[in-house]
Amino acid sequence: MRCLLLLSLLLSSFHLFASNLPSKDPLIIANSKAWKPFSFINSKGEPDGILIDYWREFSRVTGQPIEFLLLDWNDSLVAVKEGRADIHAGLLFSVERDGFLEFSQPIITIDTQLFVSRELLEVDTTTLFSGEHSYRFGVVDGGFEQSHSEQRYPNLNFVAFANNAQMLEAAFDGDIDAFVADLQVANFYFHSLEKGQQFSGIQHLYTGILRPAVAEGNNDLLGFLAQGMTKISSETKHKIFSRWMYIETVYPSYLIPVVIALSVIAVLSYIVILRMAVRSKTLELKTANRELKILSQVDQLTGLSNRRHFYSQFSHRVSTGGHTCVMLFDIDDFKSINDTFGHQVGDEVIKSVGQAVNSVVDKRHLVGRIGGEEFAVVCKKISLAEAEELAEQIREAVRQQVIFEDQRRVTISLGCAYYHKSSLSISLSEADNLMYQAKAKGKDCVICREYAEVPTLMLTPL
Repeated sequence: MRCLLLLSLLLSSFHLFASNLPSKDPLIIANSKAWKPFSFINSKGEPDGILIDYWREFSRVTGQPIEFLLLDWNDSLVAVKEGRADIHAGLLFSVERDGFLEFSQPIITIDTQLFVSRELLEVDTTTLFSGEHSYRFGVVDGGFEQSHSEQRYPNLNFVAFANNAQMLEAAFDGDIDAFVADLQVANFYFHSLEKGQQFSGIQHLYTGILRPAVAEGNNDLLGFLAQGMTKISSETKHKIFSRWMYIETVYPSYLIPVVIALSVIAVLSYIVILRMAVRSKTLELKTANRELKILSQVDQLTGLSNRRHFYSQFSHRVSTGGHTCVMLFDIDDFKSINDTFGHQVGDEVIKSVGQAVNSVVDKRHLVGRIGGEEFAVVCKKISLAEAEELAEQIREAVRQQVIFEDQRRVTISLGCAYYHKSSLSISLSEADNLMYQAKAKGKDCVICREYAEVPTLMLTPL
């Protein structure tokens, strides 16, 4: 009996060892054929991009032969599901995909935004997201951004394209008025085609992590991937990503010339004022500069940090000073409030939420309105218990706001991610996922989770 047990253990160990050995047969790796700069077919008809270079490095360090199968995005998912491909090179996790895929370790982080044409820059965001217009919004068929956008903004007119190349071509040709795309993808096209002046990013939608995936149940291959990915050094990853990335915040093209022109006018005016009354006019100019700085950093409706100022401070806050807490929340059923009571009441609701948050959050914390009805908080030097208590105080303070004639309460769903170590890798991604868990739980609640280690992210939100 002991001999049989020993033999069984030896066979199990050999099977585990053998499953992690490279195979002579090439692994088929699927992804999009037009997802620049992540994966695409170049002008020579060859696979190219960040993920292509990454998996070629994986092949080199593991000795495992690979082949690429680049298709339209949705077809690449089907190829793995049906067994025509062994691995999907990199995609975001979703509940739907988890039903037929197994996900491995992180490769890279992406930030997804809504980009609009010049003409739509003058349209108020509340009106834009209401759907009370005929504007067309492009998304990639089968992509995470499609399901996320259609779920979050069900009244918008979305047009699905087989891949990013077709969507961007339609945008530049004027066939669509806006599109949802990864920031890295949009910037790559803007730089390579020199057409960045036509569109500007106005709304950050989410930050997510690209992970490879295999068909559900293929645990041997999943283990081999995990072992092989650890052999790719951080320095090598950085070289691969740096080769392709064009990451910068996208602002309207006219902003820099306007700022330069205003600066020149201010200097000339300053000289004239000095000649007339040096001391008094200098004091006036300093006062005006302080007011201008405040206006550039503050959201006028709530008095909190605006989106631009919040993101300019985010990386510094989360990368220094030990314990870090990131909260993300939005107003429950806000679209229903707008539809029922009108946008003026909707603005009053947003304003009251800002006042409620201000009443309980310490001034040393970073608090901002980062979207239409979306808010974020970054706290330092705070314990997990204090973070949980503050999150509940925010939720309760908002719930005390009654601005409707029928005494309806304003509620929020809040995600609270608590990190024991500060790191540049911290993003809004974990808090965003927790916020959606709070909504799934029934809204008007807080979901908190602590993270002993920060997920390995190659990029941080801008």
